[in-house]
Amino acid sequence: MTESAQPLIDSTSFAPGQVVWEDEVWILARHDAGGRLGLTLHHREPEALGQLSDEHASQLGRIGNRLIRIIEHLPESGKVGLARTSDDHVQLAFEAEGVPESRLHDIAVKLANWGGEARI
Repeated sequence: MTESAQPLIDSTSFAPGQVVWEDEVWILARHDAGGRLGLTLHHREPEALGQLSDEHASQLGRIGNRLIRIIEHLPESGKVGLARTSDDHVQLAFEAEGVPESRLHDIAVKLANWGGEARI
């Protein structure tokens, strides 16, 4: 981790019910995407994308790829849009049409099979 005055992000930083999944390095939380499913993967440490350790950069790619596969294999889902958002912490935003909020638990449990904890 680089030296920074920015604090670590923890699940209490989010509104109740917003966190979908988390582990010791990452938090997946809902975001408002209009009528689309919106999820953002947040790195807990205050580092920019180029500052991630090789291990965390690898995790970012693996979690992102797994999350896209999980969502795109839901019967209601279309393709998942992916974007990096600007912040002091690495964030990847995922958005998909057609996925009802009732599927968040399924997404969290399938992601928890990789590791971490389903929170919704």
